[in-house]
Amino acid sequence: MGADQETVDTYNKHISDYKELMSKEAKDTNLDIFMRMIVSQGKVLDLGCGTGSASLALLKRGFSPFPVDASKEMIKVAESLLKIKARRLSFDEINEHNFYDAIWANFSLLHTTKNQFPDILKKLFFALKKEGLLFLSLKRGRGEGRDRLGRFYSYYQKKEAKKFLEKANFQTKKFTEGWSIGLAGEKEKWMGFFCEKILK
Repeated sequence: MGADQETVDTYNKHISDYKELMSKEAKDTNLDIFMRMIVSQGKVLDLGCGTGSASLALLKRGFSPFPVDASKEMIKVAESLLKIKARRLSFDEINEHNFYDAIWANFSLLHTTKNQFPDILKKLFFALKKEGLLFLSLKRGRGEGRDRLGRFYSYYQKKEAKKFLEKANFQTKKFTEGWSIGLAGEKEKWMGFFCEKILK
């Protein structure tokens, strides 16, 4: 399966622009909500960690982040910022079982195809402890395609995304949405899902 190489190459190429974008971002209210919902000092997989800003916030609040990203340049920047090990992995290489208290997947899983999405969610389900929390954010829209920079995206409607999550035994506990301008400079609508692992 692996990561989409054109997407990874784009992030490697535009690492300076991405760092600048992240430095100007406002405080992430979703991350604040996430940290209030998870167990104190818990282990958190930062899936698609980028430059490490979320992991840094988690460290400052006493959590144990495990940052991973498919981009070698992102990993370099994250390790420099965090002073901890960041792993270069694609989503399908997450193989831990019952290890994490929570998973932070902020604008990362949208780079998988819709055919790959169920298998990735299954891996995340097994990686989480009982009643573990998954946060993921997706871009609202329809279909799949590439942006003007060449990055691959899958776009979802709310009901469609919830159906994928329910099939993977994740129950949505909270939903958020908003607008943002990303690396490509386009204003797009996003959705955020705070989901609990459900054992049946």
